[in-house]
Amino acid sequence: MPTTSTAAKATAVSALPVWLWVILVLLTLYILYAPLAELVCKLLGAGTLKRSAPTERVIALTFDDGPDPRYTPKVLDILAQHDARATFFVVGERAVQHPDLIRRMVAEGHQVAPHAQRHVHAWLTGPVRSWRNVAEAKRTVESLTDRRVTQFRPPWGGFNWVQRFALARLGMTPVLWSVRAIDWHAGDHAAAIARRVTDGAHPGAIVLCHDAGGAEGAPLNTIRALPEILAHLTRLNYTFVTVEEAAQIRRRRKEQARSIRAGYPWGRRLLIHLWSGIEYLFTTVHHVRDVNSVFRFGLVRWWLGERRDQDGRLLVRDGAMALDIHFQNDSVISFATENPRVLLRGLREAREGFHDIALTLMHDPRCRDVDVVFAITLINKGMDMLGFHVEDLPPTFTNRFLKAYMSFLLGMHHPDGFARLRRGAQPIDMKLMWMTREELFERYGTLTPRRRGAEAAGPKG
Repeated sequence: MPTTSTAAKATAVSALPVWLWVILVLLTLYILYAPLAELVCKLLGAGTLKRSAPTERVIALTFDDGPDPRYTPKVLDILAQHDARATFFVVGERAVQHPDLIRRMVAEGHQVAPHAQRHVHAWLTGPVRSWRNVAEAKRTVESLTDRRVTQFRPPWGGFNWVQRFALARLGMTPVLWSVRAIDWHAGDHAAAIARRVTDGAHPGAIVLCHDAGGAEGAPLNTIRALPEILAHLTRLNYTFVTVEEAAQIRRRRKEQARSIRAGYPWGRRLLIHLWSGIEYLFTTVHHVRDVNSVFRFGLVRWWLGERRDQDGRLLVRDGAMALDIHFQNDSVISFATENPRVLLRGLREAREGFHDIALTLMHDPRCRDVDVVFAITLINKGMDMLGFHVEDLPPTFTNRFLKAYMSFLLGMHHPDGFARLRRGAQPIDMKLMWMTREELFERYGTLTPRRRGAEAAGPKG
């Protein structure tokens, strides 16, 4: 039997006027229709493409809201001067007005994809209009480019469920971004745009820029910033790819990882999957950044004692800024192996990876004060041949704990698994490997390595 207070509450709810009930129902339906879709698709990233493979040194530049005859030709001219490809997410009704610009984009090797038929936010469009905005944009771009469209960028990155269902039904993946130029404001802020893009750039980044729209004249800032962006990222050994190519690279990397682990016991596959969440938290908290398919790094202080050369000259002082190298999980197989051919391939890839690290130290302002590059690792075979000083570590409690932890990681990711550790196979001595900034530059600063991203992207055209 309900209490007096419960009965009173029930009476109060039932006494709500009909118009308020209608508002509450409509508000609930609207939240389910659009804001919930945005939460799932944009904030959680379900079913969307935000970046390519984080271990590939590629960048996908994207330009929204065009084409615009005042600005788009200038963007195309700059891209051509730097031999860089990009993706243009075009508004259908504007593309129809300027088919010559669409044809030029295609002829110069760029990707053209829809940014809706009309530039309206998904939160402000009803079900019928949302479907048509997607379907008409697909038909428009395919008719102008004579190419099948498989990707779509929602205006403002907005979602509702009808739009998302239309994309799935029509075979298109929504594309978002991992770096924003924020180039739609009025005023002269080209330098800030260049800084945001170059500072935010990372392997596999998808960069959001605009060749139209925004405040009056805003795309001129993008045009002024673009040469510096392209030059800076080229110095850092990035390859410019289209979003379609970025998606292909991502799929290929995932397939490679699945094929490597296909023969692992289900328990170890589950452990790797769970551990990836812990690694994500670790890399986020400690600002560990991907370099390429072999390395990641974090900025730390060196507290491993002074290092001097044979003449007593100080090479590294305690407290110096240092680059702490971490091996990518999938690169473990290349170094923790008894197969000489696999090891030599791993050392060759490491050599190219150190070139990327050297370029980062040269051109990334966040690394200008780094004096030494180092790693405390079980993966140290052949590193002396690559120019590193390799030293034994004292058997302290901390070092024993680190060795146990790294042995666990090695057993988890290596094809032979923990059985490798139980039967006492080599590696496995944990060592310190280090190299000064000057030594790194001298050995790796002028290399011209194989462009892995360019090969993955395929030929231009």
